[in-house]
Amino acid sequence: MIFAPDDFKWSGERAPGLPIICERDGSVSEPLLRFFGWSFRYKRTAISSMRDEAYILREWWAYLEGRGCRWDEVDDQVMIDWRERMKEVNKKLGADARRSKDLLSDQRIGRKLSTVFTFYESAAQAMLLDRELVGAKGPITFRAADRGKGRGGASIPPQATAHGSVRVWRCAEPSGRKATRPPTPDDMRVASVLAYLRSSAEHPAIGDRNWLIGRTEAEAGLRRDEVARFSVLALEAGLAKEGIKVPKPENRAEAVRAGWQPQLGGLDAVANWAEGRQAVLDGLERLERRHRTNIYITVTGKGQVTREVPFPIGLVRDLLTIGIWEVRRDQLLRWSNALQPPGPAEIFLSEKSRGPLKADAIGNLLKHAFNECGIQGSGHRLRAFFATKLAERLWAEAFADNQFRWDQRVENFVLDRVAEALGHAKPTTTCRHYLDLGRMAYFKTGSKSVLRAMRHVVNAMAAHHRRIPPEFYANVAQLVERRGAGVPIDALLKAILEDPDYALPSTTTSGSPAPFSFGDAPFLHIVPKKE
Repeated sequence: MIFAPDDFKWSGERAPGLPIICERDGSVSEPLLRFFGWSFRYKRTAISSMRDEAYILREWWAYLEGRGCRWDEVDDQVMIDWRERMKEVNKKLGADARRSKDLLSDQRIGRKLSTVFTFYESAAQAMLLDRELVGAKGPITFRAADRGKGRGGASIPPQATAHGSVRVWRCAEPSGRKATRPPTPDDMRVASVLAYLRSSAEHPAIGDRNWLIGRTEAEAGLRRDEVARFSVLALEAGLAKEGIKVPKPENRAEAVRAGWQPQLGGLDAVANWAEGRQAVLDGLERLERRHRTNIYITVTGKGQVTREVPFPIGLVRDLLTIGIWEVRRDQLLRWSNALQPPGPAEIFLSEKSRGPLKADAIGNLLKHAFNECGIQGSGHRLRAFFATKLAERLWAEAFADNQFRWDQRVENFVLDRVAEALGHAKPTTTCRHYLDLGRMAYFKTGSKSVLRAMRHVVNAMAAHHRRIPPEFYANVAQLVERRGAGVPIDALLKAILEDPDYALPSTTTSGSPAPFSFGDAPFLHIVPKKE
């Protein structure tokens, strides 16, 4: 298996990274190539999501070859046998603790079978065969997906199941995973949770601390354990990268009299020194005058992997003025007899332990706030809120920079940046979920099906705008406005499109799919398998 380079094209559109799987004799596997090409052309899934599918289908192809079974002669029993073989391998490996990492979970086995089912379900549409392999009576059977539950446990819109457009393999076993994730809270719900965090504490200072904890998850996307470890030094280092350094007084004695506390060090030292605080805040104002919106702060996440997280300048200012120079300062002052300067390095401190607030305590705190506000979810949903807002903003910027062409390059850019901000090694299905939510917010629409239709319209406009006068766009805008107001013009538009006098001129002489190439010259040659 190889992954296509940057100049690879499919159906005239760049498709870098498209999986290409070869047979044992070195020839390209035509069915698999057509499947991935079709998936790319009709946006079934992103190329980044095809990599896992490619490894699964390559494994399936090898299994069929070892069994001596043609790919188009598969039925339910062949898939069942593959599942049993994977389970048998698990049993053998289970006796060897050193190789337990090679064990396949039930969810992973289900994922493999679901991918194979998707391949066969799409075979006819992808022009692999002139017949359906998935049907009510076989050879591969299906059933309608449970309401709200799609392949791999992903949620699907109710209208999709109502129209029977989502099917799963009839012989699939329950995965044991939750069918749906809690919904991502909107601005109003997040504001309610944050307001509760600030107002419900016994002491106003603790309320401010809890409020900043919630904002750090909602506005910077930190996990609860990352919030627990978030330190004054990390914030100080992020400011220093922007040229904002904690000032040191020229006259030490005069500064001490004015409130400077050098024994604490860094940002803590200027908590009572007005001149030092103002110097730091002036640096933030300089960034805002240059239209900067974020400061990037290094955060260590899962697996001790570090990443640069965008912190909004407004959040940074409140972390300084309220979190460090008020709440933390007062805590350190009250505990001065029990702590050695400079005290714990973490920003958010516990009143009980006088040390850093633990991750579990942060999780419980936020879960309680969600429950009290009657909102489904927990603190992790604030991280989802952050990812959705980030995806919306990145999409708006990248979409405009790409001259409003809605292609895979824009999607991949946003997916990469969202994954990086969340601390994921690579874009995941979760990142794509946030991208979809961000795009729905950008376009003010409520479903992915509308997004797909809008993508087709936007790309058509971007492709042909040089040959279309502005008056035509004005007329189209009026049509959209009238249809949005409920004027029944669908039948009229359909009649125009079906009128042969207005049909597109023929540009091809064959029904075969467009060739794929590296650059302008053909690179791959499909060798048909001999019967």
